[in-house]
Amino acid sequence: MKQSKSKKDRKTSAWFQRHANDPHVKQAQREGKRSRAVFKLTEILNKHDLDIRKDSVIVDLGCAPGSWSEELTNYVDHQGLIIGIDLLPLNPIQGVTLIQGDFDSPEGQEALLKALDGRKVDLVVSDMAPEMSGNKLVDQMRMIGLNEMTLHFAKQYLKLEGAVLMKTFMGEGYDDFRRNMGMSFRKVKNIKPAASRKTSAEFFILGLGLKVWKE
Repeated sequence: MKQSKSKKDRKTSAWFQRHANDPHVKQAQREGKRSRAVFKLTEILNKHDLDIRKDSVIVDLGCAPGSWSEELTNYVDHQGLIIGIDLLPLNPIQGVTLIQGDFDSPEGQEALLKALDGRKVDLVVSDMAPEMSGNKLVDQMRMIGLNEMTLHFAKQYLKLEGAVLMKTFMGEGYDDFRRNMGMSFRKVKNIKPAASRKTSAEFFILGLGLKVWKE
């Protein structure tokens, strides 16, 4: 006699069904994109005040599977520079300098500085999220921790008036983090792109116009 599926199995099966029927997943497959996440980025770039020039320098933190880095190559030419860094190995992306490592480690930052070759960064982007534990408070704190690391990185490497775009979750610690961002950037926006699932807690926070700051 077959046993009924566990609650976890049923939830997993339902997720795969929703994923398979997701119009953005289907569009990504048709267009040969690495993931549906690319449509979040394109909407944000098209609708908000991100001034990406052909010679812009952009760093993509936690870039796997590479869809954001790949999309950004459409906005710069040979004068520009796109660097993607992630703990996971990635297949090569034409026009992107890939670094396997931790962006917050001395080794990762050494590799990044070498790739930048003295250039300052115009835009930092991050679609990173923590490994989810299932505990909402723990996951929220991990997300805010990643946000704080990303903000610190951005303030280190961005040129004045540069911008940072990162994924975050609404919840404990977010209001304090947003206030902190407001001290460093002239304008801060919350963005929920259409490609972000309505049931997801994720949204994106955009900081425009890095100010002069002190440690």
